[in-house]
Amino acid sequence: MRKLSILLAFAVLSLVSTTTFAQEAKEEVKEIVQDKVEIQISELPEAVTKTLGEQFAEFTAEKAYKSVLDEKEVYYVKLVKDGEYSVVLIDAEGNVIQKEEPKQ
Repeated sequence: MRKLSILLAFAVLSLVSTTTFAQEAKEEVKEIVQDKVEIQISELPEAVTKTLGEQFAEFTAEKAYKSVLDEKEVYYVKLVKDGEYSVVLIDAEGNVIQKEEPKQ
């Protein structure tokens, strides 16, 4: 019984720390979004455009923003499809940093 209690306590602590990490990551993205500068879709780097075409081909880029994260340029792109939108954060090399699930 004691082992079960310890295991349960460990599971709860793991869940709390995972949730805290996810919230911190979202807060970090919110900070990026606040310091963004809107740019034209045509101004996105070729690597970002390539990633959007390969990984998000079913979406249309509606808005794009440029910002800095850890001294590197990043791009925040709002994508739309069938009345739903999604947001993706991509670095200048075309690596997806974060993406949101589509929502209305």
